[in-house]
Amino acid sequence: MHAADVDRRIENLLQLGTIASVDLQAKRCTVKVGELVTAPIPWAAQRAGDAKNWNPPSEGEQVMLLCPGGDPKRGVALLAIYSDANPAPADREKLDHTTYADGAVIEYDAVAHALKATLPDGATADITATGGIHATGDVTITGKLHVTDTVQLDADTHCSATVTADTDVVGNGVSLHDHVTTGVTAGSQLSGPPQ
Repeated sequence: MHAADVDRRIENLLQLGTIASVDLQAKRCTVKVGELVTAPIPWAAQRAGDAKNWNPPSEGEQVMLLCPGGDPKRGVALLAIYSDANPAPADREKLDHTTYADGAVIEYDAVAHALKATLPDGATADITATGGIHATGDVTITGKLHVTDTVQLDADTHCSATVTADTDVVGNGVSLHDHVTTGVTAGSQLSGPPQ
């Protein structure tokens, strides 16, 4: 192998580039380095074993092109590097922050000990946990709470959706446990409202 070939292969080992195109079905992308564009190559995922994640690159995203043996045909796009076109979404230490394409944000601030998810208007959140959901701590709900009579978990499993409380329930200042009613009369008459 000529010295020029060796030098070229060494230069090709690691190069900065940007994503030129993404093929989601093939799980391949092309990377533009200068005026050159690679053939379709894989991108490096965070996990790809028993645990897997899927977060494909987007066009214009800056990456490091790794070419084993200096051969771009065997290249892998290493995600990702902040750039002027795609700057960092935050600048604080001990903050794990993800901003999504629609503006949704999920972050954990280890300094404030705060987990936060902010979704855009009209977005939904669904949690399926057939073993139950347990929350320890005060819960505040702004908006309506709706509980269905029966939840069908699968074709053979139904769950009765009874709302229970081990302590009192207070609605608009009226205790469910200790309230009294007005206008009590004997017979089939209805009592007055609770106080």
